[in-house]
Amino acid sequence: MKRFGWLLGTVFLISCQNLRREVEPQQLADRSAKLIVACFISPQDTVLAAKVARSRPILDDQPVTNLEITNATVSLQTGSRSIPLIYHPKLRYYRADPNVFPIRAGETYQLRVQTPDGQRVEATTTVPVSVNLQQVQLDSEVVLENDVPRKRLFARYFWADAASQSDYYQTEGIFSYRCPGCAPEKPVRQPVQFVANPFYTDRESNATPMVSEKGYLGLSIPSNLWFFTGFFSKPFVLTADLLHLSPEYYRYHEALERQRQTDTNPFSEPVPIPTNIQGGLGCFGAYNRSTVLVTLK
Repeated sequence: MKRFGWLLGTVFLISCQNLRREVEPQQLADRSAKLIVACFISPQDTVLAAKVARSRPILDDQPVTNLEITNATVSLQTGSRSIPLIYHPKLRYYRADPNVFPIRAGETYQLRVQTPDGQRVEATTTVPVSVNLQQVQLDSEVVLENDVPRKRLFARYFWADAASQSDYYQTEGIFSYRCPGCAPEKPVRQPVQFVANPFYTDRESNATPMVSEKGYLGLSIPSNLWFFTGFFSKPFVLTADLLHLSPEYYRYHEALERQRQTDTNPFSEPVPIPTNIQGGLGCFGAYNRSTVLVTLK
Protein backbone atom coordinates (compact mmCIF):
# COMPACT_ATOMS: atom_id res chain seq x y z
CA MET A 1 0.00 0.00 0.00
CA LYS A 2 2.86 2.38 0.78
CA ARG A 3 4.06 2.37 -2.82
CA PHE A 4 0.89 4.19 -3.87
CA GLY A 5 1.25 6.95 -1.28
CA TRP A 6 3.06 9.27 -3.70
CA LEU A 7 0.35 8.73 -6.30
CA LEU A 8 -2.47 9.66 -3.92
CA GLY A 9 -0.52 12.75 -2.91
CA THR A 10 -0.10 13.74 -6.55
CA VAL A 11 -3.82 13.30 -7.23
CA PHE A 12 -4.60 15.47 -4.24
CA LEU A 13 -2.29 18.23 -5.42
CA ILE A 14 -3.77 18.16 -8.92
CA SER A 15 -7.30 18.37 -7.51
CA CYS A 16 -6.35 21.43 -5.52
CA GLN A 17 -4.87 23.46 -8.36
CA ASN A 18 -7.98 25.64 -8.63
CA LEU A 19 -7.63 26.63 -4.97
CA ARG A 20 -4.09 27.88 -5.38
CA ARG A 21 -3.31 31.57 -5.25
CA GLU A 22 -0.15 32.83 -6.91
CA VAL A 23 2.35 34.65 -4.69
CA GLU A 24 5.02 36.87 -6.18
CA PRO A 25 8.46 35.74 -4.91
CA GLN A 26 9.54 39.37 -4.67
CA GLN A 27 6.88 39.98 -2.00
CA LEU A 28 8.60 37.42 0.20
CA ALA A 29 12.14 38.45 -0.65
CA ASP A 30 11.51 42.08 0.37
CA ARG A 31 10.70 41.13 3.97
CA SER A 32 13.57 42.00 6.28
CA ALA A 33 14.74 40.01 9.29
CA LYS A 34 13.03 40.83 12.59
CA LEU A 35 13.94 40.33 16.20
CA ILE A 36 12.31 37.33 17.86
CA VAL A 37 11.84 37.61 21.63
CA ALA A 38 10.42 35.15 24.17
CA CYS A 39 10.08 36.18 27.82
CA PHE A 40 7.60 34.93 30.43
CA ILE A 41 7.53 36.27 33.99
CA SER A 42 5.88 35.13 37.20
CA PRO A 43 6.00 35.91 40.94
CA GLN A 44 7.21 32.32 41.37
CA ASP A 45 10.22 32.78 39.08
CA THR A 46 13.60 31.50 40.26
CA VAL A 47 15.26 33.34 37.38
CA LEU A 48 14.15 36.09 34.99
CA ALA A 49 14.95 34.89 31.49
CA ALA A 50 14.60 36.16 27.93
CA LYS A 51 15.61 34.57 24.63
CA VAL A 52 16.52 36.83 21.69
CA ALA A 53 17.08 35.74 18.09
CA ARG A 54 16.68 37.02 14.55
CA SER A 55 14.16 35.77 11.99
CA ARG A 56 15.19 34.52 8.57
CA PRO A 57 13.27 35.63 5.45
CA ILE A 58 11.76 32.74 3.47
CA LEU A 59 13.86 33.29 0.36
CA ASP A 60 17.12 33.99 2.19
CA ASP A 61 19.63 31.55 0.68
CA GLN A 62 22.65 32.70 2.67
CA PRO A 63 24.30 30.10 4.93
CA VAL A 64 23.20 30.41 8.54
CA THR A 65 25.22 29.20 11.52
CA ASN A 66 23.36 30.84 14.40
CA LEU A 67 20.38 33.20 14.55
CA GLU A 68 20.73 33.84 18.28
CA ILE A 69 21.68 37.37 19.34
CA THR A 70 24.17 37.52 22.17
CA ASN A 71 25.04 41.23 22.34
CA ALA A 72 21.65 42.91 22.75
CA THR A 73 20.67 45.30 25.53
CA VAL A 74 17.70 43.75 27.35
CA SER A 75 15.83 45.30 30.28
CA LEU A 76 12.69 44.89 32.38
CA GLN A 77 10.92 47.87 33.92
CA THR A 78 7.86 48.60 36.04
CA GLY A 79 7.21 52.08 37.37
CA SER A 80 10.51 53.45 38.67
CA ARG A 81 12.08 49.98 39.02
CA SER A 82 14.22 48.47 36.25
CA ILE A 83 16.86 45.80 35.80
CA PRO A 84 19.13 44.71 32.92
CA LEU A 85 19.10 41.09 31.77
CA ILE A 86 22.64 39.89 31.05
CA TYR A 87 23.47 37.23 28.45
CA HIS A 88 24.73 33.93 29.85
CA PRO A 89 26.93 32.19 27.23
CA LYS A 90 26.46 28.67 28.62
CA LEU A 91 22.71 28.91 29.19
CA ARG A 92 22.32 30.95 25.96
CA TYR A 93 19.71 33.38 27.23
CA TYR A 94 19.52 36.72 29.02
CA ARG A 95 18.91 36.50 32.76
CA ALA A 96 18.52 38.44 36.01
CA ASP A 97 17.89 37.61 39.67
CA PRO A 98 14.21 37.90 40.76
CA ASN A 99 15.39 38.43 44.35
CA VAL A 100 16.83 41.75 43.16
CA PHE A 101 13.83 42.53 40.94
CA PRO A 102 10.76 40.69 42.31
CA ILE A 103 7.78 40.17 40.03
CA ARG A 104 4.54 41.32 41.67
CA ALA A 105 0.93 40.52 40.88
CA GLY A 106 -1.09 43.39 39.41
CA GLU A 107 1.93 45.31 38.11
CA THR A 108 2.54 46.08 34.44
CA TYR A 109 6.02 45.38 33.09
CA GLN A 110 7.83 46.64 30.01
CA LEU A 111 10.41 44.56 28.14
CA ARG A 112 12.87 46.43 25.90
CA VAL A 113 15.43 44.91 23.55
CA GLN A 114 17.93 46.82 21.42
CA THR A 115 20.76 45.48 19.25
CA PRO A 116 24.04 47.25 18.41
CA ASP A 117 22.91 47.68 14.77
CA GLY A 118 19.88 49.75 15.88
CA GLN A 119 17.02 47.27 15.89
CA ARG A 120 14.67 47.89 18.79
CA VAL A 121 11.53 46.15 20.04
CA GLU A 122 9.40 46.37 23.15
CA ALA A 123 6.32 44.83 24.76
CA THR A 124 4.20 45.08 27.90
CA THR A 125 2.32 42.60 30.06
CA THR A 126 0.44 42.69 33.37
CA VAL A 127 0.96 39.95 35.95
CA PRO A 128 -2.35 38.30 36.93
CA VAL A 129 -3.34 37.73 40.55
CA SER A 130 -3.12 34.19 41.90
CA VAL A 131 -6.25 32.03 41.61
CA ASN A 132 -6.32 29.20 44.14
CA LEU A 133 -6.50 25.63 42.95
CA GLN A 134 -9.22 24.47 45.35
CA GLN A 135 -9.42 20.73 44.85
CA VAL A 136 -7.72 17.86 43.02
CA GLN A 137 -9.64 14.62 42.45
CA LEU A 138 -7.97 11.31 41.60
CA ASP A 139 -10.00 8.77 39.65
CA SER A 140 -9.71 6.01 37.05
CA GLU A 141 -11.51 4.77 33.99
CA VAL A 142 -11.51 1.55 31.99
CA VAL A 143 -10.44 1.80 28.35
CA LEU A 144 -10.02 -0.77 25.60
CA GLU A 145 -6.53 -1.19 24.17
CA ASN A 146 -6.31 -3.84 21.43
CA ASP A 147 -9.67 -5.13 22.69
CA VAL A 148 -8.21 -5.63 26.17
CA PRO A 149 -9.69 -3.68 29.10
CA ARG A 150 -7.10 -1.51 30.82
CA LYS A 151 -7.25 1.08 33.59
CA ARG A 152 -6.22 4.72 33.12
CA LEU A 153 -5.56 6.84 36.18
CA PHE A 154 -6.32 10.55 35.97
CA ALA A 155 -6.73 13.75 37.96
CA ARG A 156 -9.18 16.61 37.65
CA TYR A 157 -8.54 20.14 38.94
CA PHE A 158 -11.24 22.38 40.39
CA TRP A 159 -11.06 26.15 40.95
CA ALA A 160 -13.31 29.22 41.23
CA ASP A 161 -13.01 31.72 38.42
CA ALA A 162 -12.05 35.29 39.32
CA ALA A 163 -15.05 37.61 38.88
CA SER A 164 -15.65 40.71 36.72
CA GLN A 165 -12.88 40.18 34.20
CA SER A 166 -11.75 37.93 31.36
CA ASP A 167 -9.51 35.19 32.67
CA TYR A 168 -7.26 32.58 31.12
CA TYR A 169 -5.87 29.43 32.70
CA GLN A 170 -3.53 26.51 32.08
CA THR A 171 -3.31 23.21 33.96
CA GLU A 172 -0.13 21.21 34.38
CA GLY A 173 1.52 18.98 36.96
CA ILE A 174 4.11 16.40 37.92
CA PHE A 175 3.58 13.11 39.73
CA SER A 176 6.43 11.28 41.41
CA TYR A 177 6.91 7.94 43.13
CA ARG A 178 9.61 5.44 43.98
CA CYS A 179 10.49 3.12 41.13
CA PRO A 180 9.25 -0.37 42.10
CA GLY A 181 11.98 -3.00 41.82
CA CYS A 182 14.74 -0.52 40.95
CA ALA A 183 18.14 -1.10 42.57
CA PRO A 184 19.32 1.26 43.76
CA GLU A 185 15.98 2.80 44.55
CA LYS A 186 15.31 5.99 42.59
CA PRO A 187 12.44 8.44 42.23
CA VAL A 188 10.39 8.62 39.06
CA ARG A 189 8.96 11.97 37.90
CA GLN A 190 6.45 12.18 35.05
CA PRO A 191 4.29 15.04 33.73
CA VAL A 192 0.52 14.93 34.04
CA GLN A 193 -0.77 14.32 30.51
CA PHE A 194 -3.61 16.64 29.57
CA VAL A 195 -4.46 15.05 26.22
CA ALA A 196 -7.04 17.71 25.41
CA ASN A 197 -5.99 21.34 25.12
CA PRO A 198 -4.84 22.34 28.65
CA PHE A 199 -5.89 25.99 28.20
CA TYR A 200 -9.16 27.41 29.53
CA THR A 201 -11.09 30.67 29.43
CA ASP A 202 -14.04 31.89 31.48
CA ARG A 203 -16.10 33.06 28.51
CA GLU A 204 -18.91 30.67 29.41
CA SER A 205 -18.43 30.40 33.17
CA ASN A 206 -17.49 33.80 34.57
CA ALA A 207 -17.25 33.72 38.39
CA THR A 208 -18.45 30.11 38.55
CA PRO A 209 -16.58 26.91 39.49
CA MET A 210 -14.34 25.58 36.75
CA VAL A 211 -13.03 22.06 36.19
CA SER A 212 -10.19 20.79 34.05
CA GLU A 213 -10.14 18.03 31.48
CA LYS A 214 -8.69 14.68 32.56
CA GLY A 215 -4.98 14.76 33.30
CA TYR A 216 -3.66 11.23 32.90
CA LEU A 217 -1.04 9.81 35.25
CA GLY A 218 1.32 7.52 33.40
CA LEU A 219 0.40 4.66 31.10
CA SER A 220 -2.55 2.33 31.50
CA ILE A 221 -2.37 -0.66 33.84
CA PRO A 222 -4.27 -3.98 33.94
CA SER A 223 -7.86 -3.27 34.90
CA ASN A 224 -7.90 -5.81 37.74
CA LEU A 225 -5.04 -4.19 39.67
CA TRP A 226 -5.24 -1.62 42.44
CA PHE A 227 -3.75 1.82 42.10
CA PHE A 228 -0.19 1.02 43.21
CA THR A 229 0.30 -2.72 42.84
CA GLY A 230 3.36 -3.45 40.73
CA PHE A 231 3.35 -0.09 38.95
CA PHE A 232 3.56 2.68 41.55
CA SER A 233 5.25 2.64 44.94
CA LYS A 234 4.24 4.79 47.88
CA PRO A 235 4.58 7.60 48.67
CA PHE A 236 2.84 8.91 45.54
CA VAL A 237 3.01 12.69 45.22
CA LEU A 238 1.05 14.72 42.69
CA THR A 239 2.15 18.34 42.29
CA ALA A 240 -0.87 19.97 40.65
CA ASP A 241 -0.42 23.46 39.17
CA LEU A 242 -3.00 26.00 38.02
CA LEU A 243 -1.58 28.92 36.04
CA HIS A 244 -3.55 32.16 35.83
CA LEU A 245 -2.39 33.63 32.52
CA SER A 246 -2.07 37.07 30.98
CA PRO A 247 -3.95 37.37 27.65
CA GLU A 248 -0.65 37.51 25.72
CA TYR A 249 0.63 34.34 27.34
CA TYR A 250 -2.65 32.53 26.68
CA ARG A 251 -2.99 33.51 23.01
CA TYR A 252 0.62 32.62 22.20
CA HIS A 253 0.79 29.24 23.96
CA GLU A 254 -2.73 28.18 23.01
CA ALA A 255 -1.82 28.74 19.34
CA LEU A 256 1.38 26.73 19.78
CA GLU A 257 -0.64 23.90 21.31
CA ARG A 258 -3.11 23.89 18.40
CA GLN A 259 -0.21 23.91 15.97
CA ARG A 260 1.38 20.96 17.78
CA GLN A 261 -1.88 18.98 17.66
CA THR A 262 -2.33 19.49 13.91
CA ASP A 263 1.25 19.30 12.62
CA THR A 264 0.80 15.69 11.41
CA ASN A 265 -2.47 16.39 9.58
CA PRO A 266 -1.88 17.43 5.95
CA PHE A 267 -5.47 18.71 5.69
CA SER A 268 -5.33 21.03 8.69
CA GLU A 269 -5.29 24.78 8.22
CA PRO A 270 -2.16 26.71 9.21
CA VAL A 271 -2.22 28.09 12.75
CA PRO A 272 -1.00 31.71 12.85
CA ILE A 273 1.16 32.40 15.90
CA PRO A 274 0.23 35.76 17.50
CA THR A 275 2.83 38.25 18.73
CA ASN A 276 2.73 41.23 21.08
CA ILE A 277 6.34 42.27 20.39
CA GLN A 278 6.12 45.74 18.85
CA GLY A 279 8.41 45.82 15.82
CA GLY A 280 9.29 42.13 16.10
CA LEU A 281 7.98 38.61 16.69
CA GLY A 282 7.42 36.43 19.73
CA CYS A 283 5.74 36.94 23.08
CA PHE A 284 6.18 38.72 26.39
CA GLY A 285 3.64 37.33 28.83
CA ALA A 286 3.02 36.61 32.51
CA TYR A 287 1.37 34.05 34.75
CA ASN A 288 0.74 33.39 38.42
CA ARG A 289 0.96 29.83 39.74
CA SER A 290 -1.16 28.10 42.40
CA THR A 291 0.01 24.66 43.58
CA VAL A 292 -1.62 21.81 45.48
CA LEU A 293 0.29 18.74 46.69
CA VAL A 294 -1.58 15.45 46.87
CA THR A 295 0.33 12.79 48.80
CA LEU A 296 -0.69 9.14 49.22
CA LYS A 297 1.49 7.35 51.79
